[in-house]
Amino acid sequence: MLPRYEWRRITGDEETMFHNQIQPLSRRSFLASATTLIAGAMFPFGISPANAITIREYHLVAAQGQAQIAPTPYGETAIWGYNTQVPGPEIRVRQGERLRIVVKNKLQEETTIHWHGLRVPNDMDGVPHLTQKPIAPGETFIYEFDTHDAGTYWYHPHQRSTEQVGRGLYGPLIIEEIDAPKVDRDVTWVLDDWRLLENA
Repeated sequence: MLPRYEWRRITGDEETMFHNQIQPLSRRSFLASATTLIAGAMFPFGISPANAITIREYHLVAAQGQAQIAPTPYGETAIWGYNTQVPGPEIRVRQGERLRIVVKNKLQEETTIHWHGLRVPNDMDGVPHLTQKPIAPGETFIYEFDTHDAGTYWYHPHQRSTEQVGRGLYGPLIIEEIDAPKVDRDVTWVLDDWRLLENA
């Protein structure tokens, strides 16, 4: 048992005395206090577990590959793609969620990803040598930002865009409304033109 202490404050002719008795700290009180402290650190600024932000994580690998662009009986076409496909994987999140995209560069040159039309922090915008250092061959970079605006967007490099986008590095990004309208079918189309012949 810790000793009783007394604090005396005198204001003018009035005297206010505050008494406080410190009680021993039980195991249950300690655990409750520690839990509150940890929860406060995990969810600062009034964010509780009930309304914590949902994080959607995707992985993209930029690399050379082959894809069936022309119909059979033609063979596959040499591409640069995300996850060995053209267009790249559809990224779909709900408005207000946090998007985390882990990008691995397996190209033989530097690259970045720009999130076309999205409001993102400056250092997540993917403009090489301006908002970020390009992702070197063999390196990984993590983009992370909140999705503020619902809509249909796309992602692509800003590093040598004519070459990298032209060879297949692009993909759709859909941010669904919080209260999305009911539809019979939701289809994403990505249109591009490819030069498949020397004289085309």
